[in-house]
Amino acid sequence: MRIINSLSAVTLILGVSAACGRGEVRGPDAPITTTAARITGNEDAVSRITAARCDREVACNNVGSGKSYATREACTTELGHDKRADLRAEECPRGISSPDLADCLTDIKSEKCGNPLDSISRLAACRKGKLCLEH
Repeated sequence: MRIINSLSAVTLILGVSAACGRGEVRGPDAPITTTAARITGNEDAVSRITAARCDREVACNNVGSGKSYATREACTTELGHDKRADLRAEECPRGISSPDLADCLTDIKSEKCGNPLDSISRLAACRKGKLCLEH
């Protein structure tokens, strides 16, 4: 009986170790799922959100002389800095949820020009609590 219990324990440890190496996550009641494709790195998420916001600012005629942002580079620098602070690795140590990031990007693109988007957190899909994977 001890040999069977020992073998079971070793098999369990090896199975968990192998699952962790493949990016699989097990919850108490959750099936094994591969999450590597569902995680976006923090800096990549910041870049994509910043690009989407600046695309919107250009489309809404808010970039240029005398506008909210003098150039697209100024837009990227300012908005990227703000979002980088929200989504830095210390704030979201497990990364960003790819499906939630996609929802955020869709909401940014869908936001009408008449609506001020001075704070990305105005959009529920783009809030840190929604984007960051849970601890």
